[in-house]
Amino acid sequence: MNHIDRIKEICGQAAEPLIEVSRNGIKSYQTFEVDCKDLEDYNHIDIRDSEKFKETFSQLKKVTGPVLYWFEIISDIDNQAIIAELTKYINLGDYKSVPALKKTLNFDTRALYVGKVKTQFWGRLIQHLGYYKVKATQGLQLYYWAKNLPIKFKIHVYEFEKNMADLMPIVENALAKELKPLIGKHK
Repeated sequence: MNHIDRIKEICGQAAEPLIEVSRNGIKSYQTFEVDCKDLEDYNHIDIRDSEKFKETFSQLKKVTGPVLYWFEIISDIDNQAIIAELTKYINLGDYKSVPALKKTLNFDTRALYVGKVKTQFWGRLIQHLGYYKVKATQGLQLYYWAKNLPIKFKIHVYEFEKNMADLMPIVENALAKELKPLIGKHK
């Protein structure tokens, strides 16, 4: 088999999981809400055991496959206020790593952020809430800049079968192009 035929074969194999999802759908879908006023200092206690978040994390631990997710802004808040608070946090210096801000922001969107993870979405959520100990691990870090804003999110969690793990960037980029999130860059 020559290299051109092998590349065609590889592409065909890569497309199979995508075709399967287009025919049969995803493995599971769930949503839950986070009110940023509920973000207390969980840096020294495990948020998964807290009364406010115990049930949410109990459900999320059942999500084992790759996940595509997005944060929908459901409160009546001006997106410029969100960016102002995040920028203020970044300008403090010595901050935990946050997603990149685009040069041109879309203030008309209700999507804050679109992301993906290969496994353990619950762990990625801890990073986004701001409770992961490693400062260099990128996440929204909501505890540090959004807890004083009147902001609520609906988090959409789409779980896929394991064979989609390496294809999640394709799906993430497509959803991000459609939702045009306020924060994060997608190419």
